[in-house]
Amino acid sequence: MNGADIAVWVEVIASVAVLVTLVFLSVQIKQANTLMRSEARMAQTVIDQEHIGKFIEHPDLAAAYASEDHLDHDAKARLWFWVVMSLRAREHEWFQFKHGALDSESWDSYKRVIPFTLGTNRTRRYWSVTRRFFDPGFVELVDKMIKDQPETGFWGAYAAVD
Repeated sequence: MNGADIAVWVEVIASVAVLVTLVFLSVQIKQANTLMRSEARMAQTVIDQEHIGKFIEHPDLAAAYASEDHLDHDAKARLWFWVVMSLRAREHEWFQFKHGALDSESWDSYKRVIPFTLGTNRTRRYWSVTRRFFDPGFVELVDKMIKDQPETGFWGAYAAVD
């Protein structure tokens, strides 16, 4: 075997090594993307659980949500800022979706909360005041989702279940 033959074999081995490295890197990137999406989904689950937890900590939130009665300052503040907190989480998920960090199936499930959050006349009035503090693209999406949408009826069903 002469020097030229050895050079060919070295090139073949180097090419195979590069190919193996590229395959390995592509597998690692795919795993990293899967992990990133999983972590994003888990973070959103934790946020949703915290939102639900507010109803447990403050049972008056449900009554304030469903009622058109006058609210005292504390009840109004709790409900108003719960609505803002919920919509801010949805806005974050929307950004994640727009930038590819959240898949469309996950986004579709999360955005279904928007009509619920804004499912009463009171919460829609809150939205009309606070919408200017959100991204204009998100505001457009929310406005389209709730336009001509009737109230959810959830709170009446909630009250009826015993």
